Amino acid sequence: MTENLLNLGSPSEFWEYFEQISKIPHCSGNEGEVREFIREEAEKFNFETKIDKAGNILVIIPPKKEKKSIIIIQSHMDMVCEKNKDVEHDFTKDPLKLKIITIDGKKWLTAEGTTLGADNATGMAYSLALMKKIHDGELNFESLEIDLLFTVGEETGMFGAMQIDKELLRSNLLINLDSFRENFITIGCVGALITSLEVKVDLIEIKPIEEGLISLKINLTGLLGGHSGGDIHRGRANAIKLIAKVLWKINKNLSIYIKSIDGGGTNRNAIPREANAVIYIKKNHISKIRDFLDNIMLEIKEDYSKIEDDIIISILETEIITEDAVFSKDFQDKFLGVLLLFPHGPISMHPEFDNLVHTSTNLASIITRKNRIKIETLQRSFNSRRYNEISDQINELFNLTNLKIKFKKVGGFGEWNPNFDSLLLKYVKEVYEDLLDDNFIITAVHGGLEPGVFKMHHPDLDMITIGPTLDFLHSPDERLDIQSVDKFWNIFIALLGKINKK
Repeated sequence: MTENLLNLGSPSEFWEYFEQISKIPHCSGNEGEVREFIREEAEKFNFETKIDKAGNILVIIPPKKEKKSIIIIQSHMDMVCEKNKDVEHDFTKDPLKLKIITIDGKKWLTAEGTTLGADNATGMAYSLALMKKIHDGELNFESLEIDLLFTVGEETGMFGAMQIDKELLRSNLLINLDSFRENFITIGCVGALITSLEVKVDLIEIKPIEEGLISLKINLTGLLGGHSGGDIHRGRANAIKLIAKVLWKINKNLSIYIKSIDGGGTNRNAIPREANAVIYIKKNHISKIRDFLDNIMLEIKEDYSKIEDDIIISILETEIITEDAVFSKDFQDKFLGVLLLFPHGPISMHPEFDNLVHTSTNLASIITRKNRIKIETLQRSFNSRRYNEISDQINELFNLTNLKIKFKKVGGFGEWNPNFDSLLLKYVKEVYEDLLDDNFIITAVHGGLEPGVFKMHHPDLDMITIGPTLDFLHSPDERLDIQSVDKFWNIFIALLGKINKK
């Protein structure tokens, strides 16, 4: 083990396994090598392993005495692979470069210029450390059989959880080790639905040069964006909604032709940070549109004061061609009206948790391709009826305009509703009360977790999500609170001991 990781605290096996995992490439879709490492470690200790068709692996640790119950301990094998632009790193073969940093007197483990992969290498390392200590006789849970479940593809749609062989879910009790705060006990998450639309564009031909038109590209940049689950309640602007507002206002006051509207990216989980539109306008109206955009910018700054400080609207003249296809006036009016009314943001708040969004929708992307506009949205809710209703409302909004669309609901995953009468919650509360002096928070998240998917396969599962403290997940600034590792280990082992005795 690297010298500077030797004295990071207990359990030493955690740090040994964490370092070994950091040397194995395991971006989403490339979990084969880390799965093989887990299999070899387990079979070295004579524990049975099972691998399903999706690539998930189960390690079965039998009890020393007669089996009374089984507990599933679950983590995922893949990591988000991001790096700073100036860093040379090949995630398919290069080991992560771990380093210890100190911030305000607290020690953190991070990686040089890349994601750390603590999400969810911490879960794997805890599971493997537990396995080794049981094998070595340092831990004995007598009548409790422990199933260590490691899944693939969590970061790219929870593929492993979706496709899991139900035979791997052999218990009604499951501890998910994919949390990011040592004092958080998570007991629920939202389900989600993707609503995808393809709008047929009614086009007309124009001759810009003959008609005295110029082509302008309006760019909207500088927005904060963020996660459409964890940040949807923060009041941040959606670039697509803003560009729609800009175009709708211009269209009401000036004669324009719209060629295209584009915004957002490929990640439906992200609130769009940028958008643009290409329009044609009379040459003698260029000063008017600049003044108009300046006034709209003042409105936007007022609307998002103290939330968005760096929004920029810019216009750029683009090359003029002799003939071009643009939106017809009727289509343009109707489509801009739909975008102006298109739902985005929190819809309702959770009745049992303070400041937790219950239901939301994210207008994630818009892409213009010749005579088609594709729109992607993501709905989230603790109630599947609610996210289906929002999806249907979007469909009806388009139907009211008689625009021609192709509408479909795609994929999605199940919700995990909080159960305050959970037996597992009762046990873990007792442990946290003993070890953290009531300094813990019972919560749920407005984002997706694998337990929500497992609930689809096994409705009777009693589950919690817990783990050590992590910051800046999914970014090169990702870091692990070193002190929290030992604190959480004590919680984890005490919880297993309590389950064993019950």
